Amino acid sequence: MDKLSLYQNDLSFSSTFSRETLAMSLTFNDVVALLLPLLGLVTYLSHGKFWAKPDPYLYKLFEKPQEQFGVSSQNHGPKDIAQQLEEQKKDIVIFWGSQSGTAERFAQRLARDCSQRFGLNVIVGDLSDYDPETISKIPETKFAIFLVSTYGEGDPSDNTTEFLDWVKKRSNSLSNLHYAAFGLGNSNYVYYNKVIDEIVQCLESLSAIALMPVGKADDADSSTEEDFISWKDDLFAMFHTRLGLEEHVPEYLPSIEVNEVSGAVETKPHLGTPQPLRLSRRAARDYSTIEQLSIIESRSLTPAASAGRNCLHLEVDLRSHPQLKYKTGDHLAVWPTNSEEEVRRILNVLGLMSKQAVEITILPAEREKNDIKIPGHSTISALFRHYLEISAPVSRDTITTLCQLAPSDMTKSFLQNLSKKSEYAAFIAHNHVTFARLLEHTLMQDPSASWTHLPLSFVIESLRPMTPRYYSISSSSMTSSRQMSITVAVSPAQLAGNPAVSVPGLTTSYLSTLRCGAAVASQAGLDDTPTPTVYAHVRRSTFKMPFLHKTPIVLIAAGTGIAPFRGFLLERAQMAQISNQEIGPVLLVFGCRNPDEDYLYRSEIEALQAGSLKGKLDIVTAFSRVSGQKKVYVQDRLAEVHIKEKITKLLCEDEGTMYFCGSTTMAKAAGRVVTSAVQEYKQVDEIEGKAWMNDMKRSRRWQEDVWG
Repeated sequence: MDKLSLYQNDLSFSSTFSRETLAMSLTFNDVVALLLPLLGLVTYLSHGKFWAKPDPYLYKLFEKPQEQFGVSSQNHGPKDIAQQLEEQKKDIVIFWGSQSGTAERFAQRLARDCSQRFGLNVIVGDLSDYDPETISKIPETKFAIFLVSTYGEGDPSDNTTEFLDWVKKRSNSLSNLHYAAFGLGNSNYVYYNKVIDEIVQCLESLSAIALMPVGKADDADSSTEEDFISWKDDLFAMFHTRLGLEEHVPEYLPSIEVNEVSGAVETKPHLGTPQPLRLSRRAARDYSTIEQLSIIESRSLTPAASAGRNCLHLEVDLRSHPQLKYKTGDHLAVWPTNSEEEVRRILNVLGLMSKQAVEITILPAEREKNDIKIPGHSTISALFRHYLEISAPVSRDTITTLCQLAPSDMTKSFLQNLSKKSEYAAFIAHNHVTFARLLEHTLMQDPSASWTHLPLSFVIESLRPMTPRYYSISSSSMTSSRQMSITVAVSPAQLAGNPAVSVPGLTTSYLSTLRCGAAVASQAGLDDTPTPTVYAHVRRSTFKMPFLHKTPIVLIAAGTGIAPFRGFLLERAQMAQISNQEIGPVLLVFGCRNPDEDYLYRSEIEALQAGSLKGKLDIVTAFSRVSGQKKVYVQDRLAEVHIKEKITKLLCEDEGTMYFCGSTTMAKAAGRVVTSAVQEYKQVDEIEGKAWMNDMKRSRRWQEDVWG
């Protein structure tokens, strides 16, 4: 590469019984007799996943997502990254592996900074877009950066799986590959940043050369942004010391072109329909299409006295969408809309209030690229209302770049001070800071300044594309196939340094507004009021009940973690009524703050215990905020002798299946207690107890649906 070759000497680079006879001997009945047990086994192991009928049009979501927006895909298969680096005269490739989009967003930001600050030419690549074997051909004069996330129980993202398999199996040397790596994970999970650790370990064993220590982000304390910025600072320091690169004064260069529509165009503007997700083939089979669904019931599960803490039960109508199906334990992804207050705020501070209905087109500055995650044709109002997360916190990186575009010396000075790590941390601890609110803060320093000339391209690049929020479905597909429910906790966050200020959640506020609109219409007797709707899609989950209904199940939940278990209980109760099969016992361990405030679905669960599941359902509760009583959590109840005896019998003697749903903190604490109880029961040490836990997870008898 032209720029890095000048500094090549500074790098310490190293130099490489017959089938026919069997068929004739089997009768048709013999074949059937052999196949039926096999099909049953496959059904049990896959939970029916292999023959869940796919959407015939779903390929558009992962093969041709751009076609809906007037752009055709040019990707005709895995690409050769070494060839691309050479032909396009690029210096670096930044690979990203992401499930939620954070690693991809970081990769785009890093590429921008490498270009603007060091003049490097960069390719940003989805790991699944490239033939892994071609990575081994990247020459010594160029290098790769891996930004890879870990989610769940140490799982790789869908687009990382193929590369991870390849690097694990490879035996030939990768001594020509020079790289840096950064992982995104959450230390609340057992296998924190497992994927990046595995990748780095494999690369090291293959003699690839690490240019710097691996970096890691920890989302457990919400420090992912700061962890990435700190690692990026170290990366750029390495550019100075090891590569000898000279840093330039950064100059903002837009990666997109934003133009007002002055005449007729072929495409129609997108005014609220969500941008389809770009999914790999592996991931696409687990997602339905996005549909506009009606909310036909919305009610509060908590009393009005629970100020600041509310929980909604929403019923979603599927009758108009026969192609949309779900199974008990799946998730519903809801696409939110920004609040009117925040939309007005950003339009006003940018001076766009009078132009909100103006149609705009958005295209990549480099036309061969197509990594824009929002519609290419919309209106300014729709852009801020539906397609950009204008209520998200502003990153310190954004503030640093914003300094270059400050309208006055006073606003620039304020932003430069705020871009310091300590000042930024103190500021966001005491202030609710969205992009628009940040601009308003700068105008308090200089009331004569104005942000009306801030490039719209910068605003779009600085805001995250709107993404859906996932909720466990709390109904059973067996008892309610054309109507599903979700359980939504509405609990605004409080600022660490200013608890008097609460920050509402985007989607929960949106769903609460829909509920209020429906309730007001009902109270006013307005029968012709339109039914509230949401854009949503179903995501298939592996959080499934045992294939055999006689299998005992242990359900451990806290708070809204009860949601999927409501569906489990309804399904098992239905089987008890319509089946001659034996129904296995159910142990439900549920924790909440107060039985009079947030014991969700209490009357329903107790009715099942007294009715269809009488003699089968055992309920254990833990309450942590009952006045005058000691705080009791789920893990405390699990540690009680008689509870431990029940669980060990169900799991070890009766071969039951155990489920956790709720926060990762709860699941970890509860899981430790259960594992300890089994160690005691089996009279084994901690190592053997951990081996038992891992065996349970591998056999799908220990399942988790956790968050946070």
